[in-house]
Amino acid sequence: MKRILLSGLAAVMLTSCSINVLNNATISPGIAFEVLKQETIGGREAESKQVIYNQTQLNDLYKELGWTNVPYVDFNKNNVVAIFMGQKSTGGYSISVRKVSVDGDTATVYVKTTKPEGMATMAITTPYTITLIPKTKEVVVEE
Repeated sequence: MKRILLSGLAAVMLTSCSINVLNNATISPGIAFEVLKQETIGGREAESKQVIYNQTQLNDLYKELGWTNVPYVDFNKNNVVAIFMGQKSTGGYSISVRKVSVDGDTATVYVKTTKPEGMATMAITTPYTITLIPKTKEVVVEE
């Protein structure tokens, strides 16, 4: 029984390696990031993107949106990116960060948006994501 469990554990460990090779190219897993807050209700009515470089700006954003419990962020090491889809007339919309890459002094944040297919809940939604990323001078947001 122990042999079966150890074999299974070894198989899982071997298949979970993060380096993949496709056509002799190494694929990078990306840079670590942390989602601070992500919802389908509670964001801004207008579509927008905002890079936050200090705690005061983060406090102001949370206050603007009527949120409490502002997280403390070490802005010497991190930036925060807030991405708002704007107001939508149905459910089924969402937005999330799928990957962050850093090249020199530029971080690129790759966003995934979801839209409803077919019937959706009739509700006003305002999807958003607020994400902690590594500190860089410039931030680019791409879908």
